[in-house]
Order: sequence, then structure tokens, then C-alpha cells
Amino acid sequence: MRPLFYEFQKDDKVWDIKDEYLYGPDLLVAPILYEGTVSREVYLPEGARWTDARTGRFFEGGQTIYVEAQLSTIPVFLRDGKQEYLIGKI
Repeated sequence: MRPLFYEFQKDDKVWDIKDEYLYGPDLLVAPILYEGTVSREVYLPEGARWTDARTGRFFEGGQTIYVEAQLSTIPVFLRDGKQEYLIGKI
């Protein structure tokens, strides 16, 4: 586990994000922190293209998105389409 700024040092927005992390260099995890949460904001760092591991939807980095995030569903995004992580893992 590592903070976003380890991989995205040129993206000024990641330096203040404390509720997301990278699991290795390619998986961005945005955990649910509060009881009753049903959605949350997720900032996707610029310099990469991100794939929602649950839906397969693609997003360009450098933007904040809103995702469904019930307690049973942790938002996970794959850096630059690392689909090999999807096979039976998430």
C-alpha cells in the first residue's frame, strides 16, 4: 500500500488525498470510511487511464468522479487497463 503521490508526483492534487491509496503501482483503492455511505468521490490521478474494476468503464485521469460505494463494494480502479487483475480477483 502506498499514497498516490508515490506514483504521481507531478499531479499536485494527489498530495492532499488521504482517503485513497495504491495497492502496488496499478490498483487504486477508494475505501468506504463512513457508515451508511452509498456513493463517494474518487480522484483519478492524471498521467494514466483508469478502469473501474467492477464495471469495466474507462476514465481519463486528472478528474474527480462519483461512484456507487455501498459498504459491500469497495471502489477499485486499474491503471492503464491492467485487465489481468480482473480474472477471478475482484
